[in-house]
Amino acid sequence: MSDELKRFGKYLILDHLVDGGMAKICRARFLSDQAEKIVAIKMVQPQYSNDESFKKMFMDELKVAFALQHPNIIQTYDYGYYNKQLYVAMEYCDGRNLKEYLDKLKQKKFVFPVEITTYIISQVCQGLHYAHNLTDKLSGQKYSIIHRDISPHNVMLTFDGAVKVIDFGIAKSEKNSEQTQAGTIKGKLSYLAPEYIEGKKLDPRYDQFAVGITFWEMLCSRKLFKANNDIAVLKRIQECRVPKPSDINPNVPKELDQIILKALSRNREDRFENLDKMNRALMKFLYTYYSEFNATDLGYFAKELFKDEIKKDRAKLYEYGKIDIAPFIDELNDEAKNGTGNGSAGGGRRSKSRNIEDPIITTDDGMVIENTATTLAREAGETTEASRKTSRTGQRTKDSLIMTSSRGGDRGDKTPSRIKKRPRRTANGPGDRTRTRIRSTSKKKQLENSSSGSPLFKYVVFLAVGLLGLYLVKPQMAQNIIASIIGTEAPKKDKKDPADEILPGKNKYNTSDNPGVLKLVKLQGIRKHRDKVYVNGKIEKPNILGKVNVPLDGQAIVRVQREGRQHFIVDLTGRVSETEKVKVENTPNQSYGFLITKRDCGLGKIYFNLFGEERVEPMPIKKKPGIWIPVTPKEKRELASAFEVTVKFDSESFERNVSVKIDNEFEEVDLCELIQN
Repeated sequence: MSDELKRFGKYLILDHLVDGGMAKICRARFLSDQAEKIVAIKMVQPQYSNDESFKKMFMDELKVAFALQHPNIIQTYDYGYYNKQLYVAMEYCDGRNLKEYLDKLKQKKFVFPVEITTYIISQVCQGLHYAHNLTDKLSGQKYSIIHRDISPHNVMLTFDGAVKVIDFGIAKSEKNSEQTQAGTIKGKLSYLAPEYIEGKKLDPRYDQFAVGITFWEMLCSRKLFKANNDIAVLKRIQECRVPKPSDINPNVPKELDQIILKALSRNREDRFENLDKMNRALMKFLYTYYSEFNATDLGYFAKELFKDEIKKDRAKLYEYGKIDIAPFIDELNDEAKNGTGNGSAGGGRRSKSRNIEDPIITTDDGMVIENTATTLAREAGETTEASRKTSRTGQRTKDSLIMTSSRGGDRGDKTPSRIKKRPRRTANGPGDRTRTRIRSTSKKKQLENSSSGSPLFKYVVFLAVGLLGLYLVKPQMAQNIIASIIGTEAPKKDKKDPADEILPGKNKYNTSDNPGVLKLVKLQGIRKHRDKVYVNGKIEKPNILGKVNVPLDGQAIVRVQREGRQHFIVDLTGRVSETEKVKVENTPNQSYGFLITKRDCGLGKIYFNLFGEERVEPMPIKKKPGIWIPVTPKEKRELASAFEVTVKFDSESFERNVSVKIDNEFEEVDLCELIQN
């Protein structure tokens, strides 16, 4: 694979992510044996890199990008000019952009869950609000940044659940040297705001309108402003007639409609004052309606949606990790030494760590290890291949290490710094300079490094304590190390068959004990954090896409328990297919009381029929708050019969029929008392 790879300055290009007309973005590895970092490199095509106007625009982009440091904004690390190309090295986001998520969901005929959509937009609001209010800390001047290109293409979602706003390339800032030319549209047509078309001066509320469009499209899984041609699109934006998201997606609560329509107001004075205000409204809505939501849910959602792509990409990265980068580093060092590079680095946010060729290595105990061969070669004004190799690997041989304290002598200062090499002096003058010289930070350390045998004892004690600690944490690893020391074979841990860990049809979200072959059934309209789902009387947790496991063989009754409503029940027995979908409909309002057992009055089973489903529950009742029993409305109490429950104890051969009457909501009735009476 290394034959196919190319070096670009101090980066090793791994593969291409995006190929554009002006620039291409590649995934690359930073060339260093002391740091392993994957970055994304944006490389401008040579014809644009040599254009003065483009260079000016490129520098404007860098002024904005380098100033931005926020967890919801892509970070910029470095820039420069190499091989007749301008480039910028950025944070690599291991994920996909929002447009790819929308396409993937549409392909699977799903829409974004409301709670996850709300969380994503709240993170976008936080990142943009930071950019809108950014101030230069050196001059005190406000940048007044406006992104101007917010769309699903420029919002990245990592597989770990992070949200990143990307591409501030056309962002408007007070520090930009180039102004927008008349008649030039900057930004995607379908995400423009009415004030842009009317030629008004833009402010941060322009980005808010684009955020609102993106929000609407995520919930409705369609374009908001769509027409046959560009002129018609601009006309629709000017009219700004926005349907309520809940009219298209019934899962959207009315309160969320209000937030979205406010952000999409035609008159910007009617929008939120800023994106922080919008974010506050979103967070209040999110934890009012989805109190159990957690930010990690986005990571689970992403991994579930792109599990096949993630598996393939991880395999590819593992292969990249096996590449020997030493030849590329040698080539980079030769280029730097001979001055044969095709360009120069721009400086960017370079690391303050030592250079690749720096022969100094700092150890954990505060010592500085310097390679003698490299030091001599440097003092003689030459660098050999051997010195570069030993410098890079930090080989600790008896005749090639110099260990010095931070400031020499016996002052005990542990701050590492380079100490000038002094020749070993004898009675006749300087001695052999290639010999190893060891100087510790104190006399105590000199005694510890003497050849009296004490270090060996301490080493044995240290090893024993370390192995004991390792055994407590990872016993198998400790056994392997001990076995290798004494020359025996470590006991092998029995490997479990993965098939024994997960039953057929199970996944990380579903833990059904139903026998037989299981199939995932999509429950459309399910409220994952508010509804309880039961399959054949056993609770099932829907996955992030609203799917639950349902048995193919035998009975398959699904019950959705929603507070304040009659239970939604569907019998899927014998009709579950690969693409089975069930639309969870809104059932009539219903108040409930609870059947409980305050004490253990016997072991057995409780049988009853509720909303057409034959239910069986264990006795005593352990469910909290109890078994839900419908409250009979006042106007029907005279005509309605009591709720019938049959109890069969394990110790008795006959059944007991009990009438349960609940008149008030949340009323509790003790089954043990009814049985005794």
